[in-house]
Amino acid sequence: MLLLLLVTYIVYVLAVIIGFIGHFFYWLIFDPCGFRNRQTNQKLHVPQYQKEDEYYALIIGSGFSGLGMAIKLRELGTDNFIIIERHGRVGGTWYANTYPGCACDVPSNLYSFSF
Repeated sequence: MLLLLLVTYIVYVLAVIIGFIGHFFYWLIFDPCGFRNRQTNQKLHVPQYQKEDEYYALIIGSGFSGLGMAIKLRELGTDNFIIIERHGRVGGTWYANTYPGCACDVPSNLYSFSF
């Protein structure tokens, strides 16, 4: 049993080390070459023959991730999407719920989009 535990631990440690090495080499080799920018500058090919009430994407909720999805779809070149929100305003769970006596657990500049 102890041998099995030791082998499991060694395999886990090796997997973590290989993962870190892979990320480091990706950062070292591929990022300076611009491979990431080549992938992110692609545009979506949305068919233009859609009906007026047809949408390419449906975003459910206008919280943090819903607004982020809408922004990224615009960056990809389409505005053929709709955001559905059950409340009258954007904000998601932060708009809908109140938390009395609760404070922000992370600095607010960390809870923002990088773009």
